[in-house]
Amino acid sequence: MINFLPGKSLMKFDRQLPFYNWLYPMKGQELDTVSHHEFHSGVGTEGVRTRALYFHIPFCETICTFCTLNRGLGNTGDEQIETYVQALLREIELKGRYASVTGIPIRAIFFGGGTPTTLTADQILRIGHAIRENFDLSALQEFTFEAEVKSVDDEKCAAMREIGVNKVRFGLQSFDPLYRELFNVTATIEQEYAAVELFRRYFDYTSFDMIYGMHGQTFEQFSRDIEYATGMGTPTIELYPITNIVTQAPLHAGYAKRGLQPLGFIDKMAMTIYLNQYLRASGFQQHNGHGFLRLPEGAQPGPDFISRDYLNIYNTHTWSYHDDELIGLGNSAVSQVGKYTVMNDDNRVTYVKNLMENNDVKINLSVGDDIPYERGIVLALPYFGWLDKSRIRWEHIDSEIVDKLGRLVDEKMLIEDEKEYRITELGWIWYVNMMYHLSPATDQAILDDFVALKRRTKGLTDGDNRMLPLLQVTAR
Repeated sequence: MINFLPGKSLMKFDRQLPFYNWLYPMKGQELDTVSHHEFHSGVGTEGVRTRALYFHIPFCETICTFCTLNRGLGNTGDEQIETYVQALLREIELKGRYASVTGIPIRAIFFGGGTPTTLTADQILRIGHAIRENFDLSALQEFTFEAEVKSVDDEKCAAMREIGVNKVRFGLQSFDPLYRELFNVTATIEQEYAAVELFRRYFDYTSFDMIYGMHGQTFEQFSRDIEYATGMGTPTIELYPITNIVTQAPLHAGYAKRGLQPLGFIDKMAMTIYLNQYLRASGFQQHNGHGFLRLPEGAQPGPDFISRDYLNIYNTHTWSYHDDELIGLGNSAVSQVGKYTVMNDDNRVTYVKNLMENNDVKINLSVGDDIPYERGIVLALPYFGWLDKSRIRWEHIDSEIVDKLGRLVDEKMLIEDEKEYRITELGWIWYVNMMYHLSPATDQAILDDFVALKRRTKGLTDGDNRMLPLLQVTAR
C-alpha cells in the first residue's frame, strides 16, 4: 500500500511505485477463452471517439536483458518470420470483416515488438498494403515503426515510408559501454548515429529510448548519457527509470558479477529532478510523463509545465480517455474496447496454427463492471499533464476520485480552472504514484500484489522504495 502524504514537503508519498505503466482497469472478470469471431460479432462502436492499431512483431536479433515482452530470436529472412507474417495478414483480413473493428477511422498505427525491422522490405509492403485495404485510414495522423539500428537499411526505410510510416523510434538505452554490455545491446555507437541520419532522410520524426537509474549508475555517468542524448539531434527523446522488477535475471547476475548495487528510489527521484533541469537548460521541455521535446532555437518552455506543442498520438490510446480505443493485432497483442480488455493468444505457435488452419484467433477476455469512464483521470491526466473536463462523464465518476483530485490541487500537484486540470512540476515528479493514487482501491490492491509477487522473484534485486527519511532523529 502506498500512502499519500499531505503537507509542505517534496515527499508526497511514503513509497514509490517500482514500475511505470500498466493496463487500466486492472480489475475485471476473467471470462473463458473465446474465439475472435464470438467477441467481435458482439460488440459495437457506439460512443467511441478514436481508434489506434497496434501490430506485434515478436522477433529480435538479440534479446535485451531489461526486456520481458513477448519475443524470441529471429533474423531478417528467416522462414519463421515469413510464416508469422502470413498469419498476421490473415488476422488483418479477418478483423477487416467486422464493423465493430472497421467502423471507426484509425488515428494512429504503431508497430512494436520485438523488433519490427526484422521484417524484410517486401513483408513491410505486404502488411502495409493489407492495412490500407482493410481499415479506414482517412483520419490517420501518426504511423510509428520501432526499429533496431542493426536491422535497418535504405530499402526497408523506403518500404516503411511507402506504406505511410512518418515516425521511427529505436532503443539506444545508454551510451555507457558498461550498461550497453549489461543490457546486451550489441549495436555500436557509430551504428546508432548512422541510423539517425538514415531516418532523417525518410521520416518526419525520429525518437529514441534511454534508461536511467541502473544499479551502480553515478550522476557523472547519467550526465554523460543526457549530454550525448541531446547531441543526437532528434526532435524528441524518451527517458525512463529502469523497472528492475520486470527485467531479466541475467541482467541482475551481471550487476552482481561487477559488484553493482541497486539505487534507492530517493536516488532515482533525484535523478528525475536533475534530468528535468538538465534538459530544460539544454532546450527541451516535457511533452508527457517521460518524453522530452526539443524546442526551436532560442525558444523558452511554455507556461504549462508539460508542453502541448507535440503529442504522441498513439499514446493517447494507451494512457487514454475512456472513448479512445486500441485494437491489437499479432500474438499477445492487447485490445481495449469499451469495458473489455482482450489479449490475443500469447503463444506464437498456436497463434499461427489457428489462423492458418482455422482462420481464427484464440483470445483471453476480461470484462470490467462498466466502461472505465475515469480512465482519463487516472491515466491521461498524470501522463500527458492535463485533462479536458468536457471529455469526462462526471456523472459516472466516483466521489472518492473527485475528492482525490481536490486534494492534489490543495497540495499544488495540480492546477484547476473551469475547463481543465493541469499538472505542476511537483505533480510530474510523482506522476506514476498519482496514477496509482487516483485508481480505485481494487486496482491499487492488484498493483500491490503484483509488486509483492515480483519482489519475490529469484535473482532480481531492486532498491528501497521507501521515500521517508530512513533514520530516526532522537531529540536531546
